[in-house]
Amino acid sequence: MYKEKLKHYLFRFKLWCSNLRKNWILYILNLILYLFPVVVIEPSIFECIVGKFTYVIALVVVIFIVNEFIKSKELMKNEYELNSTRESIKNLEKELYELECYSESIGLFLENLPKDFLRSVSEFLKLRNSERISLYVLVDDKKFRIIGRYSENPKYDRNGRCEYPSDCGYISKCLENDNGKSYYYIDKLPQKLNQYLQRVSKDTGMSEDEIKNLSMKSRTYFTRLIKDRNNKNVGVLVVESTKAMLPMSVGELNTKLEELIISHLSTFLDISNKLKGVYSNG
Repeated sequence: MYKEKLKHYLFRFKLWCSNLRKNWILYILNLILYLFPVVVIEPSIFECIVGKFTYVIALVVVIFIVNEFIKSKELMKNEYELNSTRESIKNLEKELYELECYSESIGLFLENLPKDFLRSVSEFLKLRNSERISLYVLVDDKKFRIIGRYSENPKYDRNGRCEYPSDCGYISKCLENDNGKSYYYIDKLPQKLNQYLQRVSKDTGMSEDEIKNLSMKSRTYFTRLIKDRNNKNVGVLVVESTKAMLPMSVGELNTKLEELIISHLSTFLDISNKLKGVYSNG
């Protein structure tokens, strides 16, 4: 506490010294005006002043006018600097507002970009109202983060949870696949709820309560692994359907994705995930 006070007083003293160097003439004139009433009390000085009172008053008036002129000049300078600072603040506030608007528009663009991309993929694959396509990025090999999702059906179009464990769910099956294929496919899951819950729980390691809370209880899953240029797993593309089978064969689906989409998805995942991460934290 003592050190803080000492720093404060030292700062004030340095500020006073700096101001004294800049306006030393003003300080001298102020000192003369302050000391004059005291000095004239001295008898010898008083006797001199009595005979030249008019000149002394004139001198004091001149000193006063010069003093006030210097003060007004300093005040004008301060007012100019204040107005300049206010103008700079207004310009900065305007720039900040423009940046916020730009950031918001970029954020909206990045938010819609994956969905627009998946909408195009869905149309290309001729997916129906009973299907959904989702894109996930793999984070630290421990969890999947959803990047985007699209379905013609509004009920299935919601993103739901932002993150999913990488070791459960059908989304994880392509990571565990040891048959040499870069995809995992399962269809004709049970239609009856009890049988469905038991089968999916057994396959995926999810609890029956977790499965009940899923917005889309799909009977068909196609999960396609996405690798980067270094052959590292970076994400998964998921196509699912509430029907017993997809509208095309799994071989045809994989071929279409392989030829036209998969090669670009790793780059898309990397850019989209990094940019969305930046703007969602800003």
